Amino acid sequence: MKTVNFRRKLLLSSSTLLLSIILPAKSSTPAFADSSITGTGGTITVHSSGSSNSVVPGGIITSSTTTYTYYNGWPIQQTVPIYSVYAPLVVSGNSSYTNEPCLIMTTTSQTTSYSEAYQLEAAATQTWNSLNGLYPSCAPAVSISSNSQNTPSPAQIVTTYWNTTIKNQLPIPRFSIPPGYALTGLPAYLVSTCELAETFADSTPIGAATVNATGELWVKWNSSENWSGPYNSCGLPWPNGTISHVYEKEGSSKVSLKETWSASWKLGGASGTLGGLITSPSPITLPVHSITSEIYS
Repeated sequence: MKTVNFRRKLLLSSSTLLLSIILPAKSSTPAFADSSITGTGGTITVHSSGSSNSVVPGGIITSSTTTYTYYNGWPIQQTVPIYSVYAPLVVSGNSSYTNEPCLIMTTTSQTTSYSEAYQLEAAATQTWNSLNGLYPSCAPAVSISSNSQNTPSPAQIVTTYWNTTIKNQLPIPRFSIPPGYALTGLPAYLVSTCELAETFADSTPIGAATVNATGELWVKWNSSENWSGPYNSCGLPWPNGTISHVYEKEGSSKVSLKETWSASWKLGGASGTLGGLITSPSPITLPVHSITSEIYS
């Protein structure tokens, strides 16, 4: 397959362009790329990038790369703008589509010049206006056989959704043990900010999936002890606390909290249950003081 330099093509006369379009239902949400760190001696440079765009013919994709240079502890920041443009392309002889020749969407190569991006935008829009009435939008070739071994089941689709997307969206509880220490022989009450129920929904190739997740809290009051729980509340302070523990010896304890998640789901007339996900904050170190009595004569 021959690679086309779309920036060069768009800057030429639109009559010589072969361009493409996919018409999405809505604008895409902002996306952020990975960061990288480089540096020598006392200087560390962190490169990060982000983008925001709207998928329309000739639409400019605005993104940026931010460079932070830390020298002797002081940051020096520089933001470099990056632009590219959505451009239409005519596809012919491609078995991936059922109605070729047709139009799909591609993007030009990136530029740091907004003036050049503006010229690319004008050329892409002009090309789209000239090609839109001549070619239909490309329709992907999709197998309609529901018995195909390559078609994932509702359970497979939701399980993948659970273990990838939902896994990264579940809330992480935060907790403390007021007033920041415990006294031997008296209950220490854990107080947390948590969510015990979350609902997720997303569209799939076979319909809308709904996942209702439920969380339960578990506490390890000392690193040498087992987890206690589950607790179906976030915990309250004294005297109404629902998650408490009595320490018998003074010293310090490493207290850990985790929330285990299970869920019920529905998709395409099927339903089921899920589990196995955990969210957990960093543990805290809790001083434990003893209560002593003194007799004065």
